[in-house]
Amino acid sequence: MTRVRVSKEAANFIRSEAAYLRRRNPHAAQSFSDTIRRAKDVLRTFADAGNVTHGLQIDGGLTLVVDAYLFDYMRDDDDVNIIAVRHGRMLQLTPNVEEELDDGLDMEEPYDDSSSTFRS
Repeated sequence: MTRVRVSKEAANFIRSEAAYLRRRNPHAAQSFSDTIRRAKDVLRTFADAGNVTHGLQIDGGLTLVVDAYLFDYMRDDDDVNIIAVRHGRMLQLTPNVEEELDDGLDMEEPYDDSSSTFRS
């Protein structure tokens, strides 16, 4: 089974989005947590499940779409490295793929940043 790693940038977005949703709609926050788990489960089992249509402008980058969220990732030997997570309505930024990856993302860890940039 493939190991799924999460970059610090992606982990920060996940924490921020979860905190934002918890403050506004606990049901949406739970749904978001479920989305994150499903995405990681899919990538553990089917590392090539993503597509290049929605994805990064980086050679080898793939994007997995789960619910309203896009998970940009790259494969590295037996690992999948999620380098960015965004809502489908957000502007796509090209992440720094050289950042250190965070193996231990804890969805229940409190995080106070509530910034999100959505396209009108």
